[in-house]
Amino acid sequence: MSAPEQLRRVAPLVAWSLCVVVASAATPPGDGLGAAGPLGLGVDKWVHLGAYAVTACLAAFALRARDVRRLALAVLVAVALGGGAELLQATLPTRDASLADAAANAVGAVLGAAVYAVRRARTSERER
Repeated sequence: MSAPEQLRRVAPLVAWSLCVVVASAATPPGDGLGAAGPLGLGVDKWVHLGAYAVTACLAAFALRARDVRRLALAVLVAVALGGGAELLQATLPTRDASLADAAANAVGAVLGAAVYAVRRARTSERER
């Protein structure tokens, strides 16, 4: 794969990851995101789930994931970013680290990789 192709695949993941880290370090709004969302989960958990689903999809795209090993690596990348963000929050006076947030990050990462795999399978099926 050429350098421009590698950059095209990795740049979205890097840009998104920077946005996630900045958002993780930012002071939350005055009332936070504690409102109840679907299935009785707080809106903040849905935000975590969505953010890390996107992260895993972008990681799978960057890795050109075609097998379970690379999909698992994409999940690991997203979970590591989520864990790092929670550790960062533990050092900030206006933020709190949370195991529930880390769990939402991990669930989102798995769902994101699954969405990527299904989409890739459907695309490959159409190309045959």
